[in-house]
Amino acid sequence: MSLFKVLHYPHVLLRKKGTPIANFSEEFRVFLKNFIATMYEFDGGGLAAPQVGISKRFFVVDFKAVFESDRFENEENNFKVFDKNNKEIPATFPMVFVNPELIKMSNSVKVNWEGCLSFPNAESHDTERFLNVEIHAQNEFGEKFSVKSSHLYASVCFQHENDHLDGIMLPDKWNKKSFFDEDIIADIKEFENDPKERKRMKKLKVIDAHKLKFDFL
Repeated sequence: MSLFKVLHYPHVLLRKKGTPIANFSEEFRVFLKNFIATMYEFDGGGLAAPQVGISKRFFVVDFKAVFESDRFENEENNFKVFDKNNKEIPATFPMVFVNPELIKMSNSVKVNWEGCLSFPNAESHDTERFLNVEIHAQNEFGEKFSVKSSHLYASVCFQHENDHLDGIMLPDKWNKKSFFDEDIIADIKEFENDPKERKRMKKLKVIDAHKLKFDFL
């Protein structure tokens, strides 16, 4: 299993808009296994392709632990998954979203707990999101499916990861009077230069995915 380097703000590739996946190859599925392992290694609830320097339209999520906790209200029927025939199917994690489209969003809310693997050690600010979300996508085999969510964590996660595919970052959503860009960068640098983190990264031997060639690019 390989692990990919997660790019930190303000890396230029984080701003590059992703293009659709057309080749659902075996190499793509192998990449996704490593991509998912990377998300788990860095304790993320989601990870988008541009965060490892791949400018394509896909992301992965896993919030099963959140669903099983008491941190967020988890009412019956607030998270439903449907196949290409609009038949409800069980939600299984991790979930892969390829070429996703946010079809419907409603009920605006403010959240201040939103984190990001590209912003380690940086504090979050009030971010405007939507509680009710409908998202359409394809899985790793190109099969279409959709999700309807009114679960706050899941809905915010979908919007956050989808933003990455368009080069949109958390600070773009924040009130510009509530933070300074240089402070965010300083917080990230402090994290990167921490001796424990440097030792951990050296041990993990992460790979720069954007320097490799894949048949799905």
